[in-house]
Amino acid sequence: MFAYERKQQILDLLKIKKAISVEELCKTLYTSGATIRRDLQDLEKDRLIKRTHGGAVLLEGTSTETPLVLRESENSSQKQLISELAVKHISDGMTLFFDSSSTVSYIIRQLHQFQGLKVITNGIKTASLLSDYKNIKIYCTGGIIRDNSRSLVGHSAQAFIAQFNADVCFMSCRGLSLEKGATDPSDEEAYIKKEYLSNSDKRILLCDTTKIGVNYFCKVAPLHEFDYIITNSREATEKYNAYTRKSSPVSSNPEK
Repeated sequence: MFAYERKQQILDLLKIKKAISVEELCKTLYTSGATIRRDLQDLEKDRLIKRTHGGAVLLEGTSTETPLVLRESENSSQKQLISELAVKHISDGMTLFFDSSSTVSYIIRQLHQFQGLKVITNGIKTASLLSDYKNIKIYCTGGIIRDNSRSLVGHSAQAFIAQFNADVCFMSCRGLSLEKGATDPSDEEAYIKKEYLSNSDKRILLCDTTKIGVNYFCKVAPLHEFDYIITNSREATEKYNAYTRKSSPVSSNPEK
């Protein structure tokens, strides 16, 4: 079991029990005490739990949403492939919208090849990663901080985004289906994504196949509001791009 999977299971157990011992976690997850204690230290550092003598408790207000620090490690090979396809839509001098998703962080790693980019984002981690580049001018929204996603949301964040026009918008979603389109568990995140879409010339959705067929509470946008949908599967890419504004699939991974 990978570390991020183990940490997510610890959080899931704490959401049910509210408190749990290291001994019980060792038995449930078939893992050593040293490994569990290390996981608990990481989760406490990310302000998701509080360690107690011999165990841990869930911090009040911790969401059921998977934290960004765990999502960054999930499906990394799929996200890397998606990002390699996404950067084909970027050229020098563009103005871009980036959301706070973990998939976008993989795109950022490849931006060294471009000059004169301007990026508007509501992602705290996104802005931090971008700050390593001298070839990029960064605009970060204000707003209310969402701990789990390290993002800025609310009316001030939406108003900030509305001031700009972007050549391309890159965003991810938590769920994607033919019937419901792109969805998200957070209404605050959904409003931000809608604002990005309203102010972009080209709209690109990034979605690995683990999110396909999943629906969440809040609608972001139907498929026809996107120009391209990039996945890590040729079959899924062709299927979903048949319903986009361009109705023309982008190049995708040969894997089925």
